[in-house]
Amino acid sequence: MQTQSPATSVDVVFTLEGTSIPRYHGEYLWQEIRRLLPSLAGDETVGVHPIHGAITEANVLLLSKRAALTIRIRRERAETLMPLSGQILHINGNPLRIAAGKVRELMAHNAVHAYYVVTDNPEESAFAADIQAQLDARHITCTLLCGKSHRLPSQGGEMTAYSLALYDLTPEASLRIQETGLGHKRELGCGVFVPHKSFTAVGA
Repeated sequence: MQTQSPATSVDVVFTLEGTSIPRYHGEYLWQEIRRLLPSLAGDETVGVHPIHGAITEANVLLLSKRAALTIRIRRERAETLMPLSGQILHINGNPLRIAAGKVRELMAHNAVHAYYVVTDNPEESAFAADIQAQLDARHITCTLLCGKSHRLPSQGGEMTAYSLALYDLTPEASLRIQETGLGHKRELGCGVFVPHKSFTAVGA
């Protein structure tokens, strides 16, 4: 369900044409987006969704015709992303052509999840405490469920990320979490929450 007031952020979704990229591609993807749109650098409200596909044993992501580049951005800045259409991303040597983009509204659901969330603490119990502290600071009451850990490459060295589900959210809290995320490195695909109807994704 959706609240009466629209969210302050939206997702801009671009169809992608390509074959494969590294499974953990956040750093490469953000470098290329900044190359094409330098004005996004330093905007901490921008969140780049991980690209999804079939994962091989070599941690290669095989892309289908439904693969998409999705960027979360403040509503008033959505149009600044449209020049990405027609451009080529080079993700660790793998070319991706960006097709037309469209704006998608954020929807409020009582359960949301993120594939990767990063805080200053790589150990799971300390990570969960960090997340709880952030929720408390925003006066958001919900239940959280930590899932599988991941080692994400970055320029500063590997980061430990966890998949994370939040449920029993009010509509207002759901949109706030999606707008602002949790943890660090939203530009690298971390802390970007989406609705889900089951909790299977938290273990992905």
